Amino acid sequence: MKQLLSALGDIPEYRSLLAAVDNGACPAAFSGLSAVHRAHFAAGLHRELGRPVVVVCADEGEAQRMEKDLAALSGELVRTLSAREFTFHNAAVVSRQYEHRRLSALRALAAGECPLLVCTAEALLQRTMPKTLLTQAAQVLRMGEAHDLNGLTDTLAAAGYARCEQVEGVGQFALRGGILDFFSPAHPKPVRVEFFGDEIDAMGYFDPDTQRRIENISQAEILPAAEVLPQFAPGGWPGLLDALDGLISRAKRRKGGQALVQTLEEDKERLAAGTSFPALDRYLALIYPTMATAADYLPEEAVVVLSDSGRVAERGKNYLWQLGEDAKALLERGELAGELARFARTPEELWEVLEGWPVCYLDAFAASSYPRRPRTLLNLLAKQLPSYGASLETAVSDLAHYVSEGFRTVVLVSSQQRALNLQALLREQKMTTAVDFDLHALPDYGKAVIAVGGVTAGMEYPVGRLAVLTEGQSALGKRRKSKPVTNRQKLGSYADLSPGDLVVHEHHGVGRFVEMTKKVVDGVEKDYIKIAYAGTDILYVPATSLDLVSKYIGSGEDGNETRKLNKLGGADWERAKSRAKKAVKDLAKGLIQLYAQRQRQPSYAFSPDSEWMHEFEEQFEYAETDDQLRCIAEIKRDMEQPRPMDRLLCGDVGYGKTEVAFRAIMKCVLDGKQAAILVPTTVLARQHFLSAKQRFAKYPVEID
Repeated sequence: MKQLLSALGDIPEYRSLLAAVDNGACPAAFSGLSAVHRAHFAAGLHRELGRPVVVVCADEGEAQRMEKDLAALSGELVRTLSAREFTFHNAAVVSRQYEHRRLSALRALAAGECPLLVCTAEALLQRTMPKTLLTQAAQVLRMGEAHDLNGLTDTLAAAGYARCEQVEGVGQFALRGGILDFFSPAHPKPVRVEFFGDEIDAMGYFDPDTQRRIENISQAEILPAAEVLPQFAPGGWPGLLDALDGLISRAKRRKGGQALVQTLEEDKERLAAGTSFPALDRYLALIYPTMATAADYLPEEAVVVLSDSGRVAERGKNYLWQLGEDAKALLERGELAGELARFARTPEELWEVLEGWPVCYLDAFAASSYPRRPRTLLNLLAKQLPSYGASLETAVSDLAHYVSEGFRTVVLVSSQQRALNLQALLREQKMTTAVDFDLHALPDYGKAVIAVGGVTAGMEYPVGRLAVLTEGQSALGKRRKSKPVTNRQKLGSYADLSPGDLVVHEHHGVGRFVEMTKKVVDGVEKDYIKIAYAGTDILYVPATSLDLVSKYIGSGEDGNETRKLNKLGGADWERAKSRAKKAVKDLAKGLIQLYAQRQRQPSYAFSPDSEWMHEFEEQFEYAETDDQLRCIAEIKRDMEQPRPMDRLLCGDVGYGKTEVAFRAIMKCVLDGKQAAILVPTTVLARQHFLSAKQRFAKYPVEID
């Protein structure tokens, strides 16, 4: 795969880009590149210049695809830096998975151990621990060194680790005699350190499932398990408490500041007791007064690449707006001090910071504006090719075309066996191709070679006479195992419940979950769920009967605080069920009448899927989920019927609704019809416009 990078040298525009980076003629704007070409160019810059390359993408999905392509093309380790969700509430359980990944990537950046980094716009903008403090907080343990065990446990606790009986996840530690276990974000497995007195006698990774050592190591790194560490506030813990006192005094002098005063005083009590809490992000600006983001960690010699610079800039503005809205809500509820409401740099401030690095804008289309005015403008005619999936016949057809046109053609397949199968099929078609599993060299012009590897899409460079065909994700690979669907929120574990949650017992109705408790029945101790009902009624449900209990689903007006509880043994629950059954019957009767009338109305029947429709679907770079595939099939079936379509598609952000809509739009447009996308804000309108321009770029579809 690395040989594909050498082919870039035949493209004059690429050599001009290298010269611009070397000669300080940046920012350089390069248009005409799809996502896979941008990955190709970024990997080429790293290989040719020998410098770290940081690729900034607009969103997580693009970052993941970029990471895969960069790793495949460069053959090197590619790290990803994602944004994390700030925690402003003291939730019972907080996931720090993204935070741990960020800390690992930031540490690698600080240590100069990150040759290729992919990050999102949000990841570069959001506030974090300064580089000097992260370096200071990290500690390396080496074989033979002497350490005070109590001091190490204090270090781990201060670094955000939670003490437990047995280490199972990142950010935990356990101490048993002279054995210290900890799971650092810096390591793929938890580490066991055995002491002989104060000296480290043995060290190695262990399996968290079996708790057995699996590999010996000579050193291990204790990396912070949280980005916000109170001890690093100016003046340490005492300084942080003094700063909180100042905030409390100012809040008391403000009109309507009672809620904020209560929040600050409660948090101060926790900190005075030396304990941490999930909502420490509220005090990020107090603990780290100097604004620091991941941009401050970039190596001095790095090259920064903005993949689709327009979307990156737009995403940065949207993220800052969303943070501002969140901060406003927190200020109104008295959960955040106004002085501490800055959690990210503005995009303009980020562009100023990045002026210290050579920046390349790699885009599909030339833009009317860029984050900073380019000093070099370049353009290239390059084409992204759809993957041929499981159809070897398609690969044969494409290959014959490029060989006849005199291209150097590389066909990437998923395995050695598929390479041999394709070669045999080509031989039957009277086409001679070489098989080079590891692609040691590119073929001559007018020749083809089959290799094992893969990128997210194929590439065509008319200038360099290079074509790369890829198998991509086969049709079988895209299908996922279906899961049974239920219309009730059944509880899989008591961990799904928090004290105070409303629950519904199948036979007794609505109650409030109190706690998980143990009771001795017939001499056997068992786990029970304690549920409070109206009055003083209490019901204990065995943990083995969780299938009888589900979470309460109510309307916004009938929330957890106002819902009337049922009484054990009363008739309220049975009457409620009877009323619900009658209401459902009445609703069903009305719906039957409505849909009978709709069925009698004539409408336009769209044509079955054409070849263009199949090609459009193959170019989708993600693996469709089961829900997407089902919804796509149902919507197409509706559109092909000669009656009015009546369907609502709903789902959370990021679950692929837009792609389902784009396929319906494509089906509509292919029949000569017009489609409209209605969105609530200008920001979303621009976002959907850019997405549509990119998705329909290969087709004669007008998008306004």
